[in-house]
Amino acid sequence: MTHTDIPPRYPFRTDMPSLWAVIGKGVSDAYSTIPQTILCEPAVQLAGGRHGAPLVVSDPALARAVLQDREGNFMRHPNMRRLMRRSWGHGIGAAEGEDWRRQRKAATPAFTPAAVERRIAQFALAAGKAASEWPQDERVDLPDIVARIIADIVFTVLVDGKGAVDTGAVAADLPGYMRRIASFDSLDLLPLPEALHDWRAGIAGDPAVRHLRAVARSLTARRAGSDDMIALLEEVGPVEDNILGLMPAAMDTTVWGTSWVLHTLASQPAWQALVAQEARDCGDALTLDRLPVTRRVVQEVLRLYPPAPLVVRAASKRQELGGFPLVKGHTVTISIYAMQRHRGFWDAADTFDPDRFLPERLGNNPAYMPFGIGPRMCIAAQFALAEIAVVVARLLADLDLAPAGPAPRVTLQVTTRSATGLGVVAQRRG
Repeated sequence: MTHTDIPPRYPFRTDMPSLWAVIGKGVSDAYSTIPQTILCEPAVQLAGGRHGAPLVVSDPALARAVLQDREGNFMRHPNMRRLMRRSWGHGIGAAEGEDWRRQRKAATPAFTPAAVERRIAQFALAAGKAASEWPQDERVDLPDIVARIIADIVFTVLVDGKGAVDTGAVAADLPGYMRRIASFDSLDLLPLPEALHDWRAGIAGDPAVRHLRAVARSLTARRAGSDDMIALLEEVGPVEDNILGLMPAAMDTTVWGTSWVLHTLASQPAWQALVAQEARDCGDALTLDRLPVTRRVVQEVLRLYPPAPLVVRAASKRQELGGFPLVKGHTVTISIYAMQRHRGFWDAADTFDPDRFLPERLGNNPAYMPFGIGPRMCIAAQFALAEIAVVVARLLADLDLAPAGPAPRVTLQVTTRSATGLGVVAQRRG
């Protein structure tokens, strides 16, 4: 089963940006400087001359070279390192070297297939509660409601909130928190003290930042007897930093990924009906192996709207990548969004077609990496995939969604979002 409608897509620029555009917008909104030729070419070098000009990559072989095969030749870009520090402190997301390896190894048992399977009932419980309370016959913005579902999951499954966390307040403050810690401009490229960069960004005084930090501090003080993912990290990493970092890491991308799936299905009634029937056939026994259609739908939406649309690295030494010379410190942006819509790797690349993920059609497409690849690949990839699939299935078992304007306007920064929201109207299924 396929559908020919083209879901909303990012409007790549039709020209090559000037040097001034790259300097002015390349840090705060990197995608606004990338031409649409990135959808056809393996890489595009932006203005600034052949040496030192930012290189944008959309070829999976080049992406693997940077993130996996030659990973030691590249390092986190300074701005990405700054973002991770603001979010994670010294926790797993910001850690480097042996410190990172210890923390990652300790956290791994929380995300094994067996561990994920044990959590499915809790995913379904949170979604079922939201379905029972969902406003009927009025427009709602999906990220607002989905954020509360995901917050309920985070503070029961990953962090033991002991019933003391106002998950609605955390969900409401998360967008502002993300905007603040991910606030960058061209001055962020200057080698200034980190405290000065944070002061320029207004980190310390932001109410959302102060609230989430207070939540992490309070939960750290209540840790006695907690049996959650954070417990695995207590002996190898800072507890408060890991709790704080987990909030945006486990919520922001999952909220938008789930919201894009629901909004896409609201616009695809035939596929929505298949997902709803699949969920109803499961009854109270939702398991991933009984949701094959839902899984394909989620995979396809994460192809069209990858949670992290770009990965930025800097060359750690002089080298060559795909015929392009790189100097030490050279910025290399891997465009996951463009790679997953690249005309050389996908048929009808902008079309919504979950059946492309049937085993006999997909094969092993190297251009599919919504959670990254290599040592720094998202440790919770399978957890997030299961969480999204179960939440979507459980909601649609009870709710029939229809799109409500305005039309989405895709933005690609830290997360794939819509600047105009993702509106739907719901009715109860008969």
